[in-house]
Parts: sequence; C-alpha cells; structure tokens
Amino acid sequence: MGDPLHLIRDKVAAHGIRVFSSNYTLYGDISRRVVAVYEDYTPNIEIYSIDECFLDFGGLKDRDAHARAMRRDVLRRVGVPVRVGIAPTKTLAKCANDIAKKNPIFAGVLDMMDPGLADWLLPFVPVGDIWGIGRRTEAKLRGVGIGTAAELRAMPLRHARAMGTVVLERTVMELQGEPCIAFDDVEPPRKGMAVTRSAGVPMTDFDTVFQAITAHATRAAEKLRKHGLVAGTMTVFFQTNRHRPDRPQYAGSRTTRLAPMSSDTLGRYLMRRADHQV
Repeated sequence: MGDPLHLIRDKVAAHGIRVFSSNYTLYGDISRRVVAVYEDYTPNIEIYSIDECFLDFGGLKDRDAHARAMRRDVLRRVGVPVRVGIAPTKTLAKCANDIAKKNPIFAGVLDMMDPGLADWLLPFVPVGDIWGIGRRTEAKLRGVGIGTAAELRAMPLRHARAMGTVVLERTVMELQGEPCIAFDDVEPPRKGMAVTRSAGVPMTDFDTVFQAITAHATRAAEKLRKHGLVAGTMTVFFQTNRHRPDRPQYAGSRTTRLAPMSSDTLGRYLMRRADHQV
C-alpha cells in the first residue's frame, strides 16, 4: 500500500495484478452516496474519512437487524459492500468493524455490545491493528509483552499513561468500554483544503503544468463551495519525482492572498490565463 508502481513491477508481473488509474472525484461521489443511505438509518453521523463513518445507533432495539438492512440498502443503491462494527466506544467499534471485514462468519456485521463477545474476540486482534496505535507505540507495547487488544485492555491505566501519555490511556479505557472519544455529528470548521495528485506521466512543458494546476484549483473551489466556504490564501506547490534520483530534483511553491476571499473558479482562471497570454 502506497508503494510507487515502478518499484513493484515484478510483483505486478508475477501475480497478474491489474492496474487502474485513480479517480478521486468518483471516490468522493461514491462516498457521498453511501452517506446519503446512512442518513436514512440514523440522523447522527460523523464522517471520519472518505470510506469510514461513525453512526449513532443509540436507542435501537435490534441493532444487528438495523445494520444488516442498512448494509443491504447500500449494496442495492450504490453497489459497494460495507462492513458494520457495533460497540459502546469508537475504538471497540473500529475493532468490531475490522473483525467483521476479515471473518466471513459475521456476514459483514458484528455487534460487540456484549462484553462477553469482546472477551472472546479481542485476544485475536493484534495490538498494531488498534485505532490510534502507531508503529512506535506498538514496538513499545510488544517490548513489555502486550501483543493483543485483550492484553492492552488489561494494562493498568497509570502504566498506559507513562508509556504513551493520555492518548494511550484513553485507548485502554475505550477498550474497557468507557467512551473517551466524543461523537461529533457536526463537522468542525475547516482551516484549510487541498487537492493534490501525482502525475501519471512526466510534465515537461508549461502548458501541461498550467492545465494540471487549473484542474486542481477548479476541484478545490468546488470543495470550498460544497462546504459554504471561501479562501483568503492560495498556495500552489509541486515537485519532481523523488523516485528518479538520476534526474535533476526540484520543489517549489508560491502563495498569494485572495482579496476579496473567494471560492470562484472561472473568473480567476480567465484572469490568470489572460495575463499569461499578454
């Protein structure tokens, strides 16, 4: 995951891997359509990433049936499979979701509200797979004999704080079933927005670079308008392919202030293009 394609071409050839170009506009559209289905099943949704959401199922009598109906509806209306993990805390819900994804016996939905079920399953969850546990923290935990979610759950809170500050202490409490990470159904105000891409082929002339920057600026303006925002500063940055050390390397950026602040695309694009032609 995340490896440059040219570094794994031997694996691509050996395993017959099919390679497709990314389409982030399509991904975003699918994500919005999936969330639209979720909204029919609960009014409280926190969008965590393009492919993950936290949903509030509080007050439901049959959470499992509700989740399975929602999962079927997403598949019917959008055409993509989703997994649902249900638990009293966000960290446990992430664990449940990961277990449901990897184990077909749960058919895509795992309700881990029952503490007994958590006792049974958490010993099978590697500590490095727990939400918020990075590589350095994982190495520290394994160094003291903690290798599973169940073992981390049993860690004394004072030891957790000493090893990983309040963040690890909070993770341990969440594994114990005590909510420490608030459910935020109102998206916090954005302080910045970026559109970045890696070029599929080298860009060696001004017009090609200009077209790419224009496309990215257009997409950024669309995102601003979607969230009802305007920008006061715009930064354009680019760099050469760092995986080609045989070629000259360069990285640069330019920043300009927008006065008045704007989310407009067309007017500013035409102005910059006209200036270039002059």
